[in-house]
Amino acid sequence: MSRSRITNNAADILAYGRLLHRITSHIRQSLELQEILSAAVAEIRALLQTDRVKIYRFHPDGSGQVIAESIAGKDLPSLVGLNFPAGDIPPTAREMFVKARQRAIVDVAAQQIILSSSEPDYTRGELSMEQFRQQPLANILQRPVDPCHVEYLTAMGVQSSLVVPILHQQHLWGLLASHHSQPQAFREENLQLVQLVADQLSIAIAQSELLSQTREQVRREALINKITPLLHSPRPIEEILQLVLARIVRAAQCSGGRLYLTPIDKPLSPLYTCGHQPTQLEPENLGWLEKHFFWQKLIQSEADLAQPADIFNLRTVSDLYQEPQLESLAPAFKETPIRGILVMPLQYSQESLGCLTLFRNAIDIEILWAGYWDRDERQQWPRRSFDLWREQKQNQAPAWTDRDIDLIQSLGIHLGMALMQNRLYELEMHNRELNIARASAEESSRLKSNFLASTSHELRTPLASTLNCLQILKKGLYKNEDDLKKYLQLAEQSTRNIIAIINDVLDIAKIEAGGMTVDLELVNLRVLLQEERDLFSLESQRKGIALIIDCQVDSVYTDKGKLRQIVTNLLSNAFKFTHTGEVRITVVKPIDRPVVEITVADTGIGLEIGQQQRLLEPFVQEDGSIKRRYGGTGLGLAICKRFVELMGGQIQLNSPGKDRGTTVTLTLPYSSNLTGS
Repeated sequence: MSRSRITNNAADILAYGRLLHRITSHIRQSLELQEILSAAVAEIRALLQTDRVKIYRFHPDGSGQVIAESIAGKDLPSLVGLNFPAGDIPPTAREMFVKARQRAIVDVAAQQIILSSSEPDYTRGELSMEQFRQQPLANILQRPVDPCHVEYLTAMGVQSSLVVPILHQQHLWGLLASHHSQPQAFREENLQLVQLVADQLSIAIAQSELLSQTREQVRREALINKITPLLHSPRPIEEILQLVLARIVRAAQCSGGRLYLTPIDKPLSPLYTCGHQPTQLEPENLGWLEKHFFWQKLIQSEADLAQPADIFNLRTVSDLYQEPQLESLAPAFKETPIRGILVMPLQYSQESLGCLTLFRNAIDIEILWAGYWDRDERQQWPRRSFDLWREQKQNQAPAWTDRDIDLIQSLGIHLGMALMQNRLYELEMHNRELNIARASAEESSRLKSNFLASTSHELRTPLASTLNCLQILKKGLYKNEDDLKKYLQLAEQSTRNIIAIINDVLDIAKIEAGGMTVDLELVNLRVLLQEERDLFSLESQRKGIALIIDCQVDSVYTDKGKLRQIVTNLLSNAFKFTHTGEVRITVVKPIDRPVVEITVADTGIGLEIGQQQRLLEPFVQEDGSIKRRYGGTGLGLAICKRFVELMGGQIQLNSPGKDRGTTVTLTLPYSSNLTGS
């Protein structure tokens, strides 16, 4: 071997090594597959010195698209971005690439295809799929080119072609193709290097696929992390579900959605909607769509399967007009752009929670083909033109991808868990409310029983006193006229006490029945309070307790009779429970509020702090000893409270504690225009 040839071989080896190093460096340094493919075709074209090097990627239906290209000069046109139908590379050819895993060299002038540098037997003509699968590999590595393929390449302006398969996970992902407008022989070293580059591209594709999956997982988790906190936020559940539905629709790139909840004992709103919706065929029935057998079949089958919470028997429909089971619903969707439907039942364990329905609108698609072809007719001859041809597809059904389904399932898991947690919470709250209601009913029953016992006692005492007085008078057992008057006064007072008790019972019954009304009029407060002073003057003198009145407001527009009854009741309680000190009435008009405050304060026995508000409820007294010592039905303060509320005011009961007195403050509306209008 001459020194120059050895030197050339060494230089070639060094150049090959540098080229391979550059490509592998691109793979290691770049995370974007498109950048790697673009760099690879440029390097291969520079190595082979051909007019065009391209990378062709297959679609799932067998068609494909040129996704990367390097071109020199104008001898061959650019094909990047153009699509080719599946028939251009038939299944036999695709399977041959996978089986042989070798390059295909086509010499158009010699009409010869070579798949290996070996010397195998020859097979003439094209092979059927079955013939191909039955042929030994050696028999298909080199044979004459099919005349149609020669005509196909000639129409493209190609005289020599090199095609190397690119595999991913044992499947044909695409092709690395070199085209030249002149016949060309390929050096074995160059062919080996191209094969090495194709192998490196397979690694880059696997790396890109992994990166894409990772990015998709990160995107999915980011979307879930945005929605999950909302599911557990302290907002009302109806507001949460409406917001979550809107976010799911947006995350899944849909045009509308529906969240239907199966009824429970304490139902939430059964339906939440967002975005485009079908025309409601049953206006009175919110969940009419979900009650269709297409939805009900999915919901019932999901519950019957008793699957784990993270498995969903969802159903996708790309074109609702092609789904026989949805034929009856076509009128509801006719006036809408909706074309695709996804239905995912929501369930937890064996309990059906409802379903999530998502809609996608019809879309318009533009596909750039390399020349015109008719998908509805079997093409007998290759296309003679590869000029760009635009195919416009309008109102197409959108596809639901595996990524779409994975995302929606992940969101559905969290939504189902949140719905179940809410149901458990609602059940707990319902049970708690039942317990509270039961306890309240039991307490009310106890208080009413005590009230009946107390009232019967309160009635029996004055009745017995009245009966005794009448018997004394009947038998003439009094000594003189003074004794007669004393017994008559005692009988009269006992009768008044009976009437007061009966009036209290009638008042509280009328209030609770909603039959109590108010008669508003202009009331002179100074006159009313002076009359109250006169009424309680004897009690004040008898107990030695001062009654002090400080009235700073002349008049108020209210119900005079009820206000008098309230003040009388409060003063009666104040004198009853006060043994020393004073009882004070104060009437003021706060500067910052349009109200009148009437305060009755005493220096009596006071109240336990925890008992103060309870005493404003019917039938309640502080404790049994108080009732036994002071008597009463326990209705007075409750009646005062209801009267004040009827007149548009409020009442408050305050006491610092036992033996520290009590203050009752009632607040009534006040108008500066006290004309009674």
